[in-house]
Amino acid sequence: MRLTSEEWARLTTMERSRLVRLERADKNSGRVGGSPFLPDDCGECGFCSSPSLGGGLCLTCSRELTALINKAKGGRP
Repeated sequence: MRLTSEEWARLTTMERSRLVRLERADKNSGRVGGSPFLPDDCGECGFCSSPSLGGGLCLTCSRELTALINKAKGGRP
C-alpha cells in the first residue's frame, strides 16, 4: 500500500517499521500446508509464526496491520 508523506507523518518511527514488516509478511506468506505439525488447510503467519487458517497473517497481526493503516489514513486506530 502506498502512503503519502502526510500519512507517514501520522505514525511513529516504531509504527512505520512495524507497518512495513507486517505488509511484507502479508505479501510473502501465502503458503498453506507447509508445516507437518499443522492441518493441511492451515499455515503459519508470516510475521509471528502463529497458526492461521488458510494463508497470510493470523488474526492478531491482520488486525494490527488494519489499525496501523487506519491511523495513517487519519482514522481511528
